[in-house]
Amino acid sequence: MYYSNEIAKIYYTVVGQGDPLLIIHGFSIDHRSVKGIVEESLQNKAYKRIYIDLPGMGRSAAPRKMINANELLTVLIEFINDIIGKESFSLLGYSYGRYLALGIIKAIPDRVEKLILLAPVVKALFGKRRLPKRLEGEAAYFEVEDKTLFEEYKNNAVNITKKGYENYVSEIHSGLSVGDREFQKSFQKNGYSFGFEESLFGEVINCAALIILGEQDEVVGYKDMIENQKDFSKGVFILLENAGHNLQLDEREKVTNEINTFLELQ
Repeated sequence: MYYSNEIAKIYYTVVGQGDPLLIIHGFSIDHRSVKGIVEESLQNKAYKRIYIDLPGMGRSAAPRKMINANELLTVLIEFINDIIGKESFSLLGYSYGRYLALGIIKAIPDRVEKLILLAPVVKALFGKRRLPKRLEGEAAYFEVEDKTLFEEYKNNAVNITKKGYENYVSEIHSGLSVGDREFQKSFQKNGYSFGFEESLFGEVINCAALIILGEQDEVVGYKDMIENQKDFSKGVFILLENAGHNLQLDEREKVTNEINTFLELQ
């Protein structure tokens, strides 16, 4: 299905019935990057999962004119109002999806019931992020047909396994293979940051929150998020030692269990 407004047209798909859960993927990939881990985590829990592809990514075309993060937030708020309505909902944001999720909470704080953040972007500018050094881990031995694709996976993985590679191909590489690269480059250069980024933290976030971080995340890091731990009144922070930015691939079982437990208890 597609949703359109004056700014953009975005693809979305809905799975299941129950309380609405909006899932926002990271930059330059698509909804498949988180769909696997979400579906595995929820099991029999009653949630209406709403997956979207951000503009210029996945099955969503780039807008007719260049937009910035503030305008993208407007698109998401209008999407929420039109598709979810006025009821409360939960949010899951991965990477840049977290950045957008915090923008949504700032705009409509009373409507977000639960929040899950995976490997969250805190600072839009790469040069301002405090990044750890990824350690070289042992890789499980297995045969692959596409050695170039396997190298791509290894360059983005901490815990190298056959299942992790298979998930990378179907969930991450699949999104990287589509989308409008020219739009993405321009957006990342000129529109990636909120104009109000400095005020994303500072006010207490009162919804129940689960924040999962990778200790070896050399894309967004984890220290900047830990520093803002005090702003989550009901926040549960999990730091995974053997995981990088694609923590849903590196530590699949742990991430699945944490999400499942969080939703069970809330």
